[in-house]
Amino acid sequence: MNTSYLSLASLGKNHWWRYALGLLVIAIFWQVLGAIPLGIMVVMLLGDDDPNTNVDLSTLQFEGVNSLWPYLGINFTLLAMLLGVFVTVRFLHKRYFTSLITPLMRIDWKLMLKGFFVFFALIALATLLEALSQPAGYQMTFDATQFLMFLPIALVITPLQAAAEELLFRGYLMQGLGLWGRGAVIPVLGSSLLFMAAHLANPEMGADAYLIPLLYLLMGLFLAIITVKSNSLELAIGVHAANNLFTVLIMNYVDSALPAPSLFTANEIDPVASLISFVVVAALFYWIMFVWQRHDNIKI
Repeated sequence: MNTSYLSLASLGKNHWWRYALGLLVIAIFWQVLGAIPLGIMVVMLLGDDDPNTNVDLSTLQFEGVNSLWPYLGINFTLLAMLLGVFVTVRFLHKRYFTSLITPLMRIDWKLMLKGFFVFFALIALATLLEALSQPAGYQMTFDATQFLMFLPIALVITPLQAAAEELLFRGYLMQGLGLWGRGAVIPVLGSSLLFMAAHLANPEMGADAYLIPLLYLLMGLFLAIITVKSNSLELAIGVHAANNLFTVLIMNYVDSALPAPSLFTANEIDPVASLISFVVVAALFYWIMFVWQRHDNIKI
């Protein structure tokens, strides 16, 4: 039976108060319990009387500390959010957690990895072309000791962080919105707007108050569309993990929301170039996965 991904919310209990309470539970895990380690770190830095260390409370940018610690603190909030989503879906909505990912009995790890490697290769190529066209905007920041210590941690935590966001926005919220509207327009657009709104506090907003939100919206729309098209969440998780891992390991930028000892660092964000690059990469990814490989195992 070819069950629609957007219809999977109907497998559980879906009274309006369950969603209201569920969002509250997720918010508490995410913004309260998950923020405890980060809060402790902020208090310690503000009270250490060391002029070389500081934290900007408006952007959560840390100065004078190993980037590994704010990376762990920020990601802990999202891992706690993931736990909140699990608790909400499993115990409040009485659904199997895997129903946020696929209508099938098993998760398609091969599809997830395919999405990861294809998107990683595309953004690597796009970034290389950008760097060749504007070499002065990039610098090598490779520190072997820091990078090798950070690498195994990032390979575990960053995919989990990306999966947490996908399970909330393209899973729980998009499936939930699917209960209130026929077709995919409302859940796709609604979940994408919520995804954009959740990122408006990121320090990248300082680059452009209009184009950066548009970039987040387009990213949300792209991830939602490939989720509906593939009828599962594996591709979106793979793409999101590839995007975030490339950022923290290969090419980060100054004042990033994901602090990390990457190999290279961009001096600033170019909103126009980022938008163009993303649209081209997203279009190529869609063509590769759904047109060029239309006879592959993905059910369209």
